[in-house]
Amino acid sequence: MQQHWLTNLPIHGVMKTEPLLRGVANDVYKITATSGVYVLKHFRFDHPYGLDRDQEVTVQQILFNHGLAPEVLHYDPVQGLMLQAFIETPDLAHDKKSMGTKIQRLGEICAHIHRLPVDVPVWSLRCRVQRYCDNLAQYEPERARQFQKLLQQQRKLLDSFGNNPVFCHNDLAFHHVFLSQPPQVIDWEYSGLGERYFDLANCIQVNQLEHGEQRAFINAYEGASGERIDMQHLANWLELSQTISRLWYELHHHLQHHHL
Repeated sequence: MQQHWLTNLPIHGVMKTEPLLRGVANDVYKITATSGVYVLKHFRFDHPYGLDRDQEVTVQQILFNHGLAPEVLHYDPVQGLMLQAFIETPDLAHDKKSMGTKIQRLGEICAHIHRLPVDVPVWSLRCRVQRYCDNLAQYEPERARQFQKLLQQQRKLLDSFGNNPVFCHNDLAFHHVFLSQPPQVIDWEYSGLGERYFDLANCIQVNQLEHGEQRAFINAYEGASGERIDMQHLANWLELSQTISRLWYELHHHLQHHHL
């Protein structure tokens, strides 16, 4: 962590700073101070991923008011810094509950997110993946063309994205969900109005849920949301989600390599 980042933060008596995560879109640090324990996120690679950090901060503040996310205590768009309180309870990835219980809670929280009245734009999945391909083409033009061809086969799904928009997290991994009271969810950079099935597929994909676990997750989601999920339609979205995930990780590999 660069020490000058601490200068303008609304915290007092910093005793310890430690890295929590060198992530894909963020570097994350834990700060222990006399005034409390905090998490500082340093944003990385906004442009290649099409991320809108101002919107992310606005969304997180809205969700704080809904009791679902930590409050944004400080935001510096120039240095790319966001400060929030450290959540003391374990996340779902590290919780000692059974996998069945974790999946049940994940489905319920996903359903809760989809019901939230968050007024943000519908983002274009087609534009998002085109941005990924364009940026990957700077490093591997042929690989980018291969992804373009794969995505063209899914053009009907891409074009249908946002037809019936709900608010989505789009990266609801176990380690983003904390079973505090009430539950807290972090890392909203990919959130926005979008496609329910894409969010469900991403949740299955990012958590690597096996077939039986997928069914349990959807059962929990259906029970909490009152929505009936078409499993074949979900399978089509899961295939698209897996393709986009591979594209995203290949782009990230190159971005990491060229920004060490």
